[in-house]
Amino acid sequence: MVVLGLVIQRSDTIAGIARRFNDQFASARFSKATAYNRLPALAEQGYLQMVEEGPEPTLNRYEATRKGVAYFRNWLRSTELPPIIRDVLQCKLGFLQRGDLQDLIRLVNEEEQAYTAAYAIARGRVLREQRSRRIKGKPVGYDARLTSIRNRDEAVLWGMMSKRLEKLAEELEELLNDMERDSSLSEAG
Repeated sequence: MVVLGLVIQRSDTIAGIARRFNDQFASARFSKATAYNRLPALAEQGYLQMVEEGPEPTLNRYEATRKGVAYFRNWLRSTELPPIIRDVLQCKLGFLQRGDLQDLIRLVNEEEQAYTAAYAIARGRVLREQRSRRIKGKPVGYDARLTSIRNRDEAVLWGMMSKRLEKLAEELEELLNDMERDSSLSEAG
């Protein structure tokens, strides 16, 4: 849907969409193959059409069809329940063995630090944006306000993930300590 949304914003090539992924959705870490695979597939489904053939397939220019815009708008306005959450840590917790616990705690702590750093960067961007708006004192248009809302939401998301990982690390460390205590008690007994 992100590929379709980017093409609806403006027609583009596969290479252009791959670049825009990194610009607009860097934290999602979409693979470059996403654009290469999805644009032709969306065209086959009738949601996009090639409007200009480039010297190589990655430079073919696509635009959205009416069917594609309608499909995207329907997706944008719909709710998927229950929501889909694909969280790698949830998967790792599902397969965790006792011997892996210490390594997972280290990994969770590293991720928590990364989320905390991302939160600080996002929060700084929000504060700079607010300061700039106050200094200029001009009314802000739709696009600028929407960007501001998106940036604030991103900061909140990074902050929530940081707190979640901090709590997860605490719980895993408690489990490790309990295991070590139980092990030493059984060895002493």
